[in-house]
Amino acid sequence: MRRSVLGIGLVAAGLIGAGGALLLLGEPGGLSLTAPLAPRSGGHPDMTFLGVRVVEDEAGERLWEVAADRAVVFKGAGRAVLTREKEPVRITLYSDGRRLEATAERAVIWMQRREVRLEGSILARSDQGITLRTDWVTWSADRRSLETDAPVTLERAGLIVEGEGMEADLTLERMMLRVHRGSRLTGQGKGES
Repeated sequence: MRRSVLGIGLVAAGLIGAGGALLLLGEPGGLSLTAPLAPRSGGHPDMTFLGVRVVEDEAGERLWEVAADRAVVFKGAGRAVLTREKEPVRITLYSDGRRLEATAERAVIWMQRREVRLEGSILARSDQGITLRTDWVTWSADRRSLETDAPVTLERAGLIVEGEGMEADLTLERMMLRVHRGSRLTGQGKGES
């Protein structure tokens, strides 16, 4: 059973209709309704908020949380678009006691599909010390996987792996690259493969 708790009535109307999530707003009195942004893919937003933090839990287990300068909710489409104004969008993904922390220019939350798509200058780091850089990546809460078709760079302890397209678990330790472009060591023991 999914738990949905919302901090503000207007937010409840928007996000419960889109699948439910916990929305916490920044500073006390930090709820700012502003003129809607022009959406990237058409349609008119139902609500716009400044300084937001969204958390999704299921059966007492945290799936993800994201914080952004701005959130635009499209209730009919079941999606929210979170963007930066000053600070990058920050997201933490959770799975089986592990976590991945990332920053991006934008996050699109699809409530019914239970997916979060990060876009623009993604820098992610797993709790295992693996760093991922890419232009976009989608996290599926149902499949507990990260996926992208974009070029990726992974780094751990001086080993750099480059490729294109990836499917990986949250720790970035189990992954499949669709195309492996090369690997190299930095620092001591430089090499190519």
